[in-house]
Amino acid sequence: MTVSRQLSAIMFTDIVGYTAMMGNNEEKAFSLIKMNRDIHLNAIEPHNGRLIKELGDGMLLSFPSVSEAMLAAMNIQQACEKISEINLRIGIHYGEIIFENNDVFGDAVNIASRIQTLGVPGSILFSKSIANEIKNKSGFELTSLGSFDFKHVDEPMEIFALSNPGFAVPKKADMDGKLKSASEKSTWKKNVWIPIGLLLFLVAAFILFKDQLFGTKGVTLEMRSMAILPFENLQRDSTLYFLTDGIPENLINSLSALETHLKVFSRSATFGLPDSAKTNEHLHKLLNTDLVMRGSLQKSANESFLRCELVDAVSQNQLWGNKYLLDMNDISGLENSILADLMRALKIQSKNEVNENREVDPAAYAEYLMGRHLSYGSTPQESEKALEHFREAIRIDPKYALAYAALANEKVVQGQFGTASTKEIIYEARTALEAAKALDPSIPMIYTVTGALNFYYEWEWQDALEAYRKALDLSPADVQVYIRYATTLAILGRHTESIPLANKAIELDPVSISSLHNLGWCNLLASNFKESHEAFGKALELHPNWIWGYIKKAYGHALLGEYNEAIMLADKAQTLLADGWGSELIQDALAYIYTKSNEKEKADAVIERFLTYASQNTVKDPSTLSSIYYLNGNYEKAIEWEWKAVEQNSSNAYTFYIPLKYDKVFFNSEEHQQIIKAMGFKK
Repeated sequence: MTVSRQLSAIMFTDIVGYTAMMGNNEEKAFSLIKMNRDIHLNAIEPHNGRLIKELGDGMLLSFPSVSEAMLAAMNIQQACEKISEINLRIGIHYGEIIFENNDVFGDAVNIASRIQTLGVPGSILFSKSIANEIKNKSGFELTSLGSFDFKHVDEPMEIFALSNPGFAVPKKADMDGKLKSASEKSTWKKNVWIPIGLLLFLVAAFILFKDQLFGTKGVTLEMRSMAILPFENLQRDSTLYFLTDGIPENLINSLSALETHLKVFSRSATFGLPDSAKTNEHLHKLLNTDLVMRGSLQKSANESFLRCELVDAVSQNQLWGNKYLLDMNDISGLENSILADLMRALKIQSKNEVNENREVDPAAYAEYLMGRHLSYGSTPQESEKALEHFREAIRIDPKYALAYAALANEKVVQGQFGTASTKEIIYEARTALEAAKALDPSIPMIYTVTGALNFYYEWEWQDALEAYRKALDLSPADVQVYIRYATTLAILGRHTESIPLANKAIELDPVSISSLHNLGWCNLLASNFKESHEAFGKALELHPNWIWGYIKKAYGHALLGEYNEAIMLADKAQTLLADGWGSELIQDALAYIYTKSNEKEKADAVIERFLTYASQNTVKDPSTLSSIYYLNGNYEKAIEWEWKAVEQNSSNAYTFYIPLKYDKVFFNSEEHQQIIKAMGFKK
């Protein structure tokens, strides 16, 4: 892990009105994203700029000097002026930032993001730290817009606009409702004329009668949805990282399990959002949430503290807040205290009891949380490290049922990376599940993982459905269960049951790749191509570098005969492959799309690439090679490799039962139907 601190000019850019554009014409919106990216890259290269990352329709960039950042911003806006559909606003701030693993952190990043939101199409706004550097340099005309209060910034900040001819300068009317200026607040305070006696009387009356008027202290019942964000690690203390998502995840699970009026968004709905989307305003628009809970971890002398707050996402008012001493020897006790305080603030009177953590060794619980932190990682190494933590938790506390369930879940995750054999996955996962169930059969994860094993590896379709139903009985707000349950039903052709479950997952998690992919996939299998396009389109709007999104959306266009759109999306997916390969599954998918779209030259190239790879390597998933042979017209080899996939319990062999994947002659052939029957499917 490489970490460095430096002073930089940070720039945020954002396309105004992109979401509406995406809804009207998503193909055009994608092309504008590409044009926007090209404009930025061409403008920043001469000024030593660096594109840190894309955030949907926005860009985060850094520059070594203020002048170069401003010149690049001017070039970007001038280029955008020539394209009527790209209406860009830009925010810039100069300060210390932290570079870590090709990403940036620090107050300067958040401030630049907030400055950008004050802008209008064609504007370049910046902080006083930028203005001080360029005020005496020719070529820059500045206009002060006044001082503004930013969240988590102690003092009001004066914001400036570049007022050179051709650049937009926001008017007061443009900025109303975005942030209240510090001068407006000051003026209001100076003109308060209410007599002190009357004010005190009203306050006293409110205190005396507020309960009769409004009920007990807390959040009104009209507020019905809540987003809990991962906690901030203010000092970037490596010893506290596993708590930043561990504690809020457990709060989400605990609150979701209660039978109340409150809907709590899932972990996947909030934890993967970029910093620019974590403002209360963005969360309210994105999730339609009423409440936002945040937390921050920090050390003071030899003690660690956790500060929590609950905020009204619309009014921005704090509804509850507290500070807790962080005792590493009693994390579960801390979680129970926060949960109890939250329930009081939310006026929750649940029909069911709060399921407090079983008495568990603190060291074992810490190991479990560290494992959960890593289990959401994206590399085989992180998955293996997660397993080490779960095994250590079990070693410390052999009766820790949740650690056994988590270990079993992680073995299933390893199957996605291809780092463990099917037999190893089934054996270790099953052994761990039996231990977990013997110790505590009420843990929902036991049945979620059981369903996955039954579906992907053992092809016990009915057992998988029963396991998912049991998991939902125990955890009715678990998005992962809805996703896996919906997928299984969709594969079995039970689409009228599958789609409502996929929609339920979206209700709890409207923005993550997993829930949107599931909705798109279930609708695709049901031949609901319009709904499938919409789901994958929204996913790509939020996650524009998601390769599988372009591939799955291309499937639908190819099946509809919209070949130009399918080819364009497949080409886009190929450009995002860093190594030109990606995986066996991706190559198989590309071959299918190009073949289905009658793009013979491209299809032949992908098929030849795969066959060359297969001649030089051991194919990890036999089902992909069977598909390649089918697409190449070698049906005998296709059947041969289908049987190999069955013999090896390939986790993707279930695709043999998807009629859309094959022509009718091959799908209904006696040889293919024998394989389907061997897997327990019924025609």
